[in-house]
Amino acid sequence: MKKRLWLPIMGLGMFLAPGLVLADRLPLPLRELFAREHVPLDGISIYLQRIHARRPILAYRAHTARDPASVMKLVTALVSLYALGPAYTWRTGAYAGGPIVHGVLRGNLYLRGEGDPYLITKSFWDLLHGLRRLGIRKIEGNVVLDQHYLHAPRTQRGAFDGLRDRTYNVRPQALLVNFQAVDFRFLPDASKVRILPDPYPTTLRVVNDLRLAGGACGDWRAHVHLRIAHKDWGNLAIFQGRYPRACGLQHLYRVTDSDRRYVSGVFAELWREQGGILRGGFKTGRLPPGARLLYDVHSRPLADVLRSVDKYSNNVMGRLLVMTLGAVKEGLPGTTAKGLAVMRAWLAQHDLRLPQLVLRNGVGLSRSERITAAEVGRILRYAYNGRYMPEYVSSLPIAGIDGTLRYRFLGSPVVGHLHGKTGTINGVDTLAGYLQRGGRRYIVVVLENYPTADTERGFRAEDGVIKWLYARK
Repeated sequence: MKKRLWLPIMGLGMFLAPGLVLADRLPLPLRELFAREHVPLDGISIYLQRIHARRPILAYRAHTARDPASVMKLVTALVSLYALGPAYTWRTGAYAGGPIVHGVLRGNLYLRGEGDPYLITKSFWDLLHGLRRLGIRKIEGNVVLDQHYLHAPRTQRGAFDGLRDRTYNVRPQALLVNFQAVDFRFLPDASKVRILPDPYPTTLRVVNDLRLAGGACGDWRAHVHLRIAHKDWGNLAIFQGRYPRACGLQHLYRVTDSDRRYVSGVFAELWREQGGILRGGFKTGRLPPGARLLYDVHSRPLADVLRSVDKYSNNVMGRLLVMTLGAVKEGLPGTTAKGLAVMRAWLAQHDLRLPQLVLRNGVGLSRSERITAAEVGRILRYAYNGRYMPEYVSSLPIAGIDGTLRYRFLGSPVVGHLHGKTGTINGVDTLAGYLQRGGRRYIVVVLENYPTADTERGFRAEDGVIKWLYARK
């Protein structure tokens, strides 16, 4: 009789244990922490598991689908490494649409991008310098920008949160230079603040009305106001407000122009600096049959690019990864929809069925993407046991050392022992990765979704979970 009763009870326990711990099983220290920080117990999910254990240490509301913010990049990074390979590179090429006679290109110059996520000013400079080394000094035709390798629907920049000048709101493009941003460097001297733009497109002019101020540096960005005035020839970047001398050298990255005019202005600036002459203008178009490749530059390998995507949570680079998956695996042009289809197919093919996963752009810059803490845990476990584990783990920020975790966990033993991906948007704060303690490594996932999650209270609650696990006997 006892055996007949015991077997069903044991079966129920085995069913619940791998993925669900009821609310009354939340450890008392964490309950007290959440009470102090006013964290609603229905607004947080936790999944903690030793890497090679069969069952989690704690799985609190781990099967509740939540908005992961940038933690969603963990999924994109995993699929990209396996579908493209860690050595995959992107090419940006310059093509001649006419003959070259005595250093003069008698026709158009075509610039064709393949979605390089890290086509920074230096890489673009190298491309133009390659043309100069070939002896080309003058372009009689136009510079034609070919963006057809990828296709992103035209949307209002800043539609996500209304901040049009933020780099994370830039539309991904096949030929996207420097994330379409200008690095404004503020350098105070004895009597004024110098503003040094890099790059300094020919389509941009800076008006500096900043006042040099005393006092502590503090939140200096709150006192520096930028207004963009659009003109027929380009844009004025008008700076007003005050800048504390104590801040020294600081940087402000902002988007000042449309994609086409930005690339045109940077090309004109760099080409002129290298002594080149351009007689024509700038257009968008498609590379014609018979155009000859003159020079090309290749990106850093994917494994290196992922470090920028994950450590600094670069949304534009992440979206370009998704679109590249579509281009390579589903054919041109690469689109977000194709890339997401590749991701879903790869996950299913590798027995990573995540029934509550909802993908919209693959980077977490969305209010409708969803995943559970347990599903994030499965992604992390697969990556750790896979052949590209070193590349995957090394792409993640390190607590107290670099990336988005540089200033987290300072003064605690966790510094240097956590590789984790963070995510933050209004009402959302998340952290997921790997915690090492002694010779053991743990999967850690914390997803917070409630109105004040992205405040200091939410951060302290999140950090407290990791510290609790690290100190646990």
